[in-house]
Amino acid sequence: MRTTPMLLAALFAIPCSAASDEPPTQLRIQFDGREYVTSAGAPIEVDVGGRKARLRVDEMPWRHFVQGSLQFDYPRHFPWESDPSPPRSWTLDGNDAVIMVFEQPATQARDPEDVAAGFEKTLGAKAPAEHAKAVLRTEHAGTLTGVASTVRLATSTISHEVFALGKGDHAWLLVLQDALDEQGDHSSEYIEMRKRLSATLEF
Repeated sequence: MRTTPMLLAALFAIPCSAASDEPPTQLRIQFDGREYVTSAGAPIEVDVGGRKARLRVDEMPWRHFVQGSLQFDYPRHFPWESDPSPPRSWTLDGNDAVIMVFEQPATQARDPEDVAAGFEKTLGAKAPAEHAKAVLRTEHAGTLTGVASTVRLATSTISHEVFALGKGDHAWLLVLQDALDEQGDHSSEYIEMRKRLSATLEF
């Protein structure tokens, strides 16, 4: 019967969808001297002065980067890499988008233009890079200006935005990298990452 494949599809639709979800993070919670183990997003019953109450802890889609006075949120799924050798650096690497932070010692300060040129040289593109002014409007740190660089390679197009943050002994270089699509547009991951940076960046 023709209805058989349709019935099978309907039968397995819900289990397949559930199986594709990432397992929740396991949590250990200490509350009023007692310990509870649960999963993110799952409510549990806790004792509050002899009265039962329901508690639920959800994971936010962001992690919070803090180094000195520099802080911002970034997507939770970005792996974290750190290089402790001076000047220290941190790389938060997504699928298409990447955040890089470099310490800027007063005696070794680099211009955003020089940093962008360094990335262009590393990529080894045959065609000259396209340059523009980068602008990042933030809620807490005002409007930041930097350098935007776009490098077209044989099979991909890579963009960088480089901003100098802070001054003196509290200065950093912030680099935002993205793999552009065939139309030259930014990835959705980059757009969301940049939007969250605008809302949370402080230094």
